[in-house]
Amino acid sequence: MHDNDQFCDQELFGLIKTGDQRAFTALYRRHWQSMFNAAYKRLQCKALSQDMVQNIFIDLWERRGLVEVSNVQAYLHTAIRFQVFKQTAREGRNAHLLAAFEANLAAIGSADEVVLEEEVHRLLALWIEALPEKRREIFLLHCFEGRSTAEIADQLDISRKTVQNQLNNATTELRSKFDKILCIDLIVFSIFFQ
Repeated sequence: MHDNDQFCDQELFGLIKTGDQRAFTALYRRHWQSMFNAAYKRLQCKALSQDMVQNIFIDLWERRGLVEVSNVQAYLHTAIRFQVFKQTAREGRNAHLLAAFEANLAAIGSADEVVLEEEVHRLLALWIEALPEKRREIFLLHCFEGRSTAEIADQLDISRKTVQNQLNNATTELRSKFDKILCIDLIVFSIFFQ
């Protein structure tokens, strides 16, 4: 018998992968409130926010043997953010979300671009942390250090084709996730700045 509160997130996730339900419960208790708060802050719907958190954890449990996560907290919070964006996109003109967004625009005035830029940077950081370790390393070397695929292949002692495939997978995933986010931002801005 072990005290799951003593384990870090990564250790709990390792136990979850073996089917340890107590570790799963400990991870859920540790993160559900902050995930709920992140969803509720944007959706203003308690039931929907609770459902999203539960669905993410159900999916994590069901795919525990398939999912590789290097940063559990980043993975969970990225998952909740993307669920919120998907929900708002499905609802179209989500009145209470748009009202809150309009209030924020009025309150922050010209600082809105800075706030949005910070939000995109934060989402990008979470997405990068959730990448598989090797893909993250390749992505960071290429995009943030400006290394060529040949240089990365030499440094990591892998084939250039592997580097290209990993970069292609990362950029395709990034483009798909951020296209949705940027599309929502553009729609919201076009509504308020007609």
